[in-house]
Amino acid sequence: MPNRTAHRARTVVLTALTAAVLGATVLTGTAYAKSSAYVVVGARALRIGQNVQVTAYGGDDSARYTYTCLDERVGNGGWFALGCSVRPWAPYGRTVRASSFGRIQFRARLLAKSSPNGSARLDRVSDPVGVFVH
Repeated sequence: MPNRTAHRARTVVLTALTAAVLGATVLTGTAYAKSSAYVVVGARALRIGQNVQVTAYGGDDSARYTYTCLDERVGNGGWFALGCSVRPWAPYGRTVRASSFGRIQFRARLLAKSSPNGSARLDRVSDPVGVFVH
């Protein structure tokens, strides 16, 4: 019997020690800054001449001021800036008219500043979201 009691005591102590180590690891884990940028479009397919609402969202909790910008690309051409939010941490939305056949893509750019009048740096660019115009 003493052998069985010693075995149980050792198991309880090891279990408690493991729980304490895991709990301390979880509580003092490394903190990561969270940054994201994404685009939401009102439709994935349009007819020529129709409008679509496009909104860019984004934020970075490690930057004091972040501004969201929206870019557009028609076909395989280059990216064209449609505009940026005026206020920090605000989304930027715009209504875009489909003026040519094919694919239109939109992406969000997140600009970060350390002060309101400081220079902006590119923080993140979202994946493009496509709209097909027929």
